[in-house]
Amino acid sequence: MNKNLVFADYIVFAIYFVLVASYGYWIYQRKKKAVTDTKDFFLAEGSLTWWAIGASLIASNISAEQFIGMSGGRLLRRHSPWPPMNG
Repeated sequence: MNKNLVFADYIVFAIYFVLVASYGYWIYQRKKKAVTDTKDFFLAEGSLTWWAIGASLIASNISAEQFIGMSGGRLLRRHSPWPPMNG
């Protein structure tokens, strides 16, 4: 198994970055106004789509901390299904 990134991996990262940055800039340009308040910051004036909010929630829940914590907890309890741990 090759553990190095290939050119196609970098292309996927670049496309994803451009898409996310473009969407953010588009929302910024659409909602740009002189005075902003906490409603604008925390609720985005209700302008975000359901899939953007859902993706944000999923990305927040699936973080490095959760992966590391779950792996560490399984290791301490010795009942991880993979890799097999006999001992």
